[in-house]
Amino acid sequence: MQVIENIKSIPKVQKYRYFLIILASMSLLGPLAFLPQLAGSDDLCGTLCMRRFYLYFPGMSWEDFFVHVNAAAVGVVAFSVIMLTTLFFGRMWCGYLCPVGGLAELSSRMLNDRWKIEFRSLPQVQIRYGYFGFFLVAMPALGISACSLCNFITIPRLIEAMSGEYRGMIFLVSSVGLVNLGLLLLLGVFASKGRAYCQFMCPIGAADGLVNRIAANLPFAHRIRIAKERCTGCNICARNCMCGAIKMVNKIAVVDQVSCMSCHECVDVCDWNALAWTTPPRHAINEPKRIKKNTEILPTPDWQAVHFDANKADAVAGTATRRGSVSWVSVFNVMILLTVVSIVIVGSFL
Repeated sequence: MQVIENIKSIPKVQKYRYFLIILASMSLLGPLAFLPQLAGSDDLCGTLCMRRFYLYFPGMSWEDFFVHVNAAAVGVVAFSVIMLTTLFFGRMWCGYLCPVGGLAELSSRMLNDRWKIEFRSLPQVQIRYGYFGFFLVAMPALGISACSLCNFITIPRLIEAMSGEYRGMIFLVSSVGLVNLGLLLLLGVFASKGRAYCQFMCPIGAADGLVNRIAANLPFAHRIRIAKERCTGCNICARNCMCGAIKMVNKIAVVDQVSCMSCHECVDVCDWNALAWTTPPRHAINEPKRIKKNTEILPTPDWQAVHFDANKADAVAGTATRRGSVSWVSVFNVMILLTVVSIVIVGSFL
């Protein structure tokens, strides 16, 4: 079966990552939800919500802000721990523990590629932070609750509905449930690599990406980095990157730390040890050598953590798109994304 073949093709290290994701899902999401039950809840809502406290609404005072923080006290602590972990080690929550993004990615991986929509070529940073601004300012101003678009509740309610529980079935037939289920399928299960929701709409991921980028050049920060002198320009890392965070510039891979989720798959598939999860270099490197894996490599490469700038890359490479030329695949993807956003906005008012 195709599903079995797809599972077998997963690199060994990635299988360990998926094991952690499944373990986190069992611990955080219903029907088991071991960790939420310790806080007296059966899901990641209420005091466990990691999104509620940084919502703005018109006329909000500091007192109102602290009311939000207090109402989601455990979520505030969890969010702070996620950001602190990212500062030192990269996006461990998004890449290794997030149950919703991880399960969507794993489900997408089991499907045949012909059923998937390719979103990775879209301008991720612009869309993500455009929506992030909409989430923080416009949604509260329009009276749209963040709970309306919370994907942390969709999977538990879906499981409840499949098991015949009334609460789950009511949720899935509601406008909020239908919108969230549509987002889960379109931007998750049927998205190439399964991480389109994470890249475009997740507010935690947006904040996490900023921390990942800002701290990338700190001496203690572990990130996925490129050894330019080892890169052969084979493009296998970019093809396998679930976030579309790797671009080829002058036939050399460049990692966008805003989008990178530190999943290590690029490290696993590179035959030339050109990528690694490491800290910035502390000394200059001379006479780099390009040798395949399983061979001693000397000297140590000059690891780079570069923020990808598409405009500069096109200018350097001389590949800027000519005026008047149209990428119809990108147009199609943008139309799909606009349709999703329209459904979200309309569904939230229903």
